[in-house]
Amino acid sequence: MLLTVLQGERLSLLSHAQRKLARYIVDHYEEAIFHTARDLSEKVGVSEATVVRLAQRLGYSGYPAMQKAIREDMHNRLSTVTRLEKSIRNARPDDSIPAKVMQQEIQNLTLTLSDISLDAFDQAVDSLLKARRIFVIGLRGAHAPAITLDLYLRYLNRNSHLVTPGFGDVWDSIHDVGADDLVIGISFLRYSRETVEAVEFAHGQGAHVGVITDSVVSPLAACADWVLTARCRLDSFIESFTAAMGIVNALLTAVSVQDPEETVKILKEREALWKSREIYLSDHDRIPATKRSVGSTKQDQGTEA
Repeated sequence: MLLTVLQGERLSLLSHAQRKLARYIVDHYEEAIFHTARDLSEKVGVSEATVVRLAQRLGYSGYPAMQKAIREDMHNRLSTVTRLEKSIRNARPDDSIPAKVMQQEIQNLTLTLSDISLDAFDQAVDSLLKARRIFVIGLRGAHAPAITLDLYLRYLNRNSHLVTPGFGDVWDSIHDVGADDLVIGISFLRYSRETVEAVEFAHGQGAHVGVITDSVVSPLAACADWVLTARCRLDSFIESFTAAMGIVNALLTAVSVQDPEETVKILKEREALWKSREIYLSDHDRIPATKRSVGSTKQDQGTEA
């Protein structure tokens, strides 16, 4: 499918006009299946020759072959998403906000799974295992999946560092990155300028760069060694990070199963520490105080009797 082809393409090798065109196609898949090469060139503001060259650069004989791939991909997507939409509508009232939001989240997850490149995913896992240090950058709303990725990487004894937002903090954190380090940038449309600049800086320093973003033609992808895309559409004032969290969870799971015995050992040690420091509530603590007192009274009465 076209998105898989784009996933494997080094976007830095595309011209500015070709990246602009690819971005439009990815963002307007439903429209692209009807556009001629001339239509696309006029919509995007590039030459018709650019449309043809992009198709050829992506391995198609020409624009008609690329358009056919887009149509086939769109047909497969619609058949899956339409079934999901129907099941949700039948299960919930049409005016249910929770149902509509969850429906969009299901779409985001379904399309993310359809888009994901397994080669890119395997490359991401390999880089997480081999990196001397890992720096995770996700600012503003994208800070949530960044926190989760960093936290659980550290649970697995990976040398991970969360780049926290703040004046100058990003640059203080990554100033000495090098060839043995991995910098992971997480950002979605409209893209944090500082995140984009940070991954560009890391790439310039020779560090490995991976990104979790919404499109293979996002500004973060141009200098990345691997790109994992997550859909984030939500008809609200906020973006959805459900699919991004799904990718984060998949990466963490894949890293954990590379050496199961070592992972079990590490987690047992952490569980022992958490228990000794009473990090979490015990079963006794989870029982409301009133119920504990009632139970104690009955037990005392029974003993006295």
